[in-house]
Amino acid sequence: MKSKPTETRSSLASTKADLRELRSNSRATVGEIQAFLRELKGKSPQEMLGVVAESGLFRSLVLSTFLVAGGIIIFTVIPYFMGGDEKPAPASETPTPIEAPVEAPIPAEPATETAPDPLSILGVGEELSAPPNTNPLEDEGDDFLKDLE
Repeated sequence: MKSKPTETRSSLASTKADLRELRSNSRATVGEIQAFLRELKGKSPQEMLGVVAESGLFRSLVLSTFLVAGGIIIFTVIPYFMGGDEKPAPASETPTPIEAPVEAPIPAEPATETAPDPLSILGVGEELSAPPNTNPLEDEGDDFLKDLE
């Protein structure tokens, strides 16, 4: 007697059972195809096209096309034209008078303290020397993950 594989086994463990299922499923598929071909046998091409047309595929395609076009119109075109009419509210009704700039007195002597050049603070233009026999891109054996072990 052959025993059926239990459901506790994984599907990869039982290759014979998988092949049996595949064989029975393919027989069922072949039977369905043969029944469909028997149904179409002896019919004219116009009748076969009528069977396909009755399935509603074309009607569904047209309906989905109109729905997508309607969604594009609703969610893009209408907000585009409605959103451009907004005008910013004026800050105040009365204009503020423009005052003449106040001139600062010019000092007689230039200040002795000058601000440092920001580029020199950042080190722009500074040249650094490196040893000619070493490549800075090579690994020197420093393992930054050694503390995680």
